[in-house]
Amino acid sequence: MSNIVSRLATAPRPAIVFGLAGLIPFVGLSLLAVLGPPDTQLTSSQALLQYGALIATFVGALHWAYAVAGVASSASATARYGWSVLPSLVAWLALQQAQQTGLRLVAVLLLACYLADRQLLRPTSLPLWIADLRLLLTSVAVVSLVVASLG
Repeated sequence: MSNIVSRLATAPRPAIVFGLAGLIPFVGLSLLAVLGPPDTQLTSSQALLQYGALIATFVGALHWAYAVAGVASSASATARYGWSVLPSLVAWLALQQAQQTGLRLVAVLLLACYLADRQLLRPTSLPLWIADLRLLLTSVAVVSLVVASLG
């Protein structure tokens, strides 16, 4: 745990601030979906599902940028281009489901994105703090989605 904290301390402040700010809709909408007034629970849950789908699309698109920037060899660039599209397709599918199913699907998708990133980013020269920040952000997002799906 102290290694993660020390690596995160080396991250640029804007990455930490904006990354954590991106969790506000996850946590806030999840709380509203479960604890909010009954007339806001359904719309909060729907908004959370939509936000989670957008974030999954964003996370997938990072690999397109990594491939374009030459962060990977040509063989893994092909994998990056392919992977970069998959989260958008699954997120779109999640939006077509009942809310509880969609929320759970996006939670699994974000977890899959994190695990894929660990493999696809392993041979790169990206800073170590990126994986630690992604773990923190993914964990909070997944818990928020799952909690809302149970409400």
